[in-house]
This record gives sequence, C-alpha cells and structure tokens, in this order.
Amino acid sequence: MYTVVVGAGTDHERTLRKARAIVDLPAATDSLAVVLVRAGDGSADPSEITAFFDEHDIDTTVETVSSDPPTALVEVAAEREADLICVGGRTRSPAGKAQLRSGAQSVLINADRPVLVAGEPDH
Repeated sequence: MYTVVVGAGTDHERTLRKARAIVDLPAATDSLAVVLVRAGDGSADPSEITAFFDEHDIDTTVETVSSDPPTALVEVAAEREADLICVGGRTRSPAGKAQLRSGAQSVLINADRPVLVAGEPDH
C-alpha cells in the first residue's frame, strides 16, 4: 500500500488541488491510501475531499491532531510510515522560481521522505 499524507487546510480549493495532484500520481488507484490531516480547529470540513477520493476508489483516513500543520504532517507521516507527503505551493515568481508558503517550506526542510508540491494554476 502506497500511503500519502496530505493536510486539510482552511482553503477548500487549495486542498482540492492537492487531492487532484494525488489522484494524478502514476498508478494512483492501485493500492493507494491517503491520510488527510486536520491540524487544530481551523481546518475545513474534510467531507468533500474524502468524497473526492472515494470517487476515485482511494482509501482515505481523516486524522485530527492538535499540533501546528507542518509539524503534524511530518509527525503523522512518520507514525504511518507514509511514502509521500503532499503540500500546497504557489505560482512561480516572475523569474520562474517556485514560491512556497512557510508551512510547505517547513515540511520540505523537516521531512525524511519525499514531498510532492502541488502548485497553483498559472494565471
């Protein structure tokens, strides 16, 4: 089973973009499991995201934790022995460099496993 840990943030569209990136992984529905992490009280209702994964026949577990989101993602990934962590990104800078939110950057720095950055669409 290939396990992906992803955060359920306060922005539903951003969380849905991360979910789409996971579904687009090669062989995504071949024994893929997703752990949707809700950190603190600010996370959006995960029901639409879990329904999205259900539509793609992907097993989803929701885990609510009390730590800050970046720490929670890294800790849950370690506890679950996840294969991948998915975080949200931003559009590229005018120079073409990837821009990250501070939470995504913290996960990239502290994770001991691969991290997928699901970017925002270019405008």
